[in-house]
Amino acid sequence: ICFLFLGHFRSSLVAILLLPLGFLFSFIVMFHQGINANIMSLGGIAMAMGTMIDAGIVMVENAHKHLEREDEKRGGGGEKRARREILIEAAVEVGPSLFFSLLIITVSFLPIFALEGQAGRLFKPLAFTKTYAMAGAALLSLTVVPVLMIALVRGKIPAESANPLNRMVLSLYRPLLELA
Repeated sequence: ICFLFLGHFRSSLVAILLLPLGFLFSFIVMFHQGINANIMSLGGIAMAMGTMIDAGIVMVENAHKHLEREDEKRGGGGEKRARREILIEAAVEVGPSLFFSLLIITVSFLPIFALEGQAGRLFKPLAFTKTYAMAGAALLSLTVVPVLMIALVRGKIPAESANPLNRMVLSLYRPLLELA
């Protein structure tokens, strides 16, 4: 699905690689804390999956926008900047916002740790693993994703307006937005 919207396979890999790395982070912390991989703890990781990949997608999409703007500048005779510089600028622009949004989602699960008795035993593994996965995604989005972008986001980046799927979604979305 990342590839369909981004239109660039290597850029999709940046967002996709965030998932196994985030899961690995969770499993390492679970192992050291002695939390079993039961249905509730794995459910916490599954709940975090969508939000984890969103961080990578937002960062890569912002990088695409910066590269697209840079291509427009070059077409107008503007100064050529290094791709690495553009990607770092894009990561710095959205990095803090992504980190704090993931941190806020992580903090929202903290009340579950106050549960006691049967409810506590049932839901604490879920809360622990979701917290670990989200914390891992927050750290990875600031450290690993920019490095992966520099390594993988290469070649011709298609303009958003050139993607037929994006055009179709926007044609359906705009009338609803105007109606609202």
